[in-house]
Amino acid sequence: MKERTKEVLRDGFGVLVNNAAAIRGAKNGPLWLTIVFFVLSLFLPVLPIFIAQANVNGSTFLNKYTYGLERTLTAMAIDLHDNRHVEFDLGVDHLLSVKENGAAINYEEYGATKPFATYENKATGQYDFMIYVSNVQTNAEKKLISTAVSAKTYKLKTLEASTEAEGVYTPSYMVIFPDTFFMVVYGQDSTKAVASSYNGDYKTMEATQTGLADLLKVTDKEGNVIAQDILSDDYTKGFLNNFKKVLDKSYESSKVVNVWGTSGIYLAIFFGLSIVMGFIMWILTRGKNNPNNYFTPWLTQKIEARLALSPAIITLIAGFFLTSQAPLFFILTLGLRIMWISMKELRPTQA
Repeated sequence: MKERTKEVLRDGFGVLVNNAAAIRGAKNGPLWLTIVFFVLSLFLPVLPIFIAQANVNGSTFLNKYTYGLERTLTAMAIDLHDNRHVEFDLGVDHLLSVKENGAAINYEEYGATKPFATYENKATGQYDFMIYVSNVQTNAEKKLISTAVSAKTYKLKTLEASTEAEGVYTPSYMVIFPDTFFMVVYGQDSTKAVASSYNGDYKTMEATQTGLADLLKVTDKEGNVIAQDILSDDYTKGFLNNFKKVLDKSYESSKVVNVWGTSGIYLAIFFGLSIVMGFIMWILTRGKNNPNNYFTPWLTQKIEARLALSPAIITLIAGFFLTSQAPLFFILTLGLRIMWISMKELRPTQA
């Protein structure tokens, strides 16, 4: 093996733990390898964030707890379909209309002040869930309705609306718009939300005139239809699984934006951080007593590109266990390494 190749390999692997190797590699190593290190130092810390976002689905908030929705939503769906003859009609334009007895409902009768459907818990005497419908499509109008719905409270153990500050609860609810929907789950006897869905849309869903009937059709693993029975665990769990599929489908279009948007934001942050760290090293080498005062901003940037590889690998590993802390891991470890090299290799000589 050529001596030059040995030197490139030694300094290339050495940058993981050796600051001097990073300086030698930045000065004498091939530029393409420095660029590779720089690219890896940006993308590796983002990878746990990207994977975590890619694994998020519309029904993720129901993965650990169902909050009793398998019974509540099933009972409401059965009542709407069988007793009120309600159906959800999704057109080819991906707009949803709610029909009752074959005709479109009058949205003016409902809105933020009057629920379209409710579920009363006979044991507690309270509302467990409410469904609201509205035909508004602008974000401003949707926000007004959401604010009004979340502000509605009821006296504990009753169905009586109340404006008191204590002794009240807020029922969980879903708001259905022509182009989107969302739901919020509240704690028992509480006005505090414990879970919520993403604002789902219908852009990737197939047109259907029997949306509610499709939800109520439950099959087992072999494809056999399970009889509709609110007391059957198999049926209620199957209904909730159908509902989860709707939640997942409703999040598909937003998921692409969120995954790439979030990853892109952190990629930009890490890029900016790397540039700043390289500039800081150049500032620290200024001064007539510093033997490195000949360093240029380009050289210190190349040094930073090599130094950042080990913080990036640490962040990659740690980020899979604590994804939400991945950006902090990279910022701290990179900062520590820049501090380390500044105190050892880049410090001025003592007169």
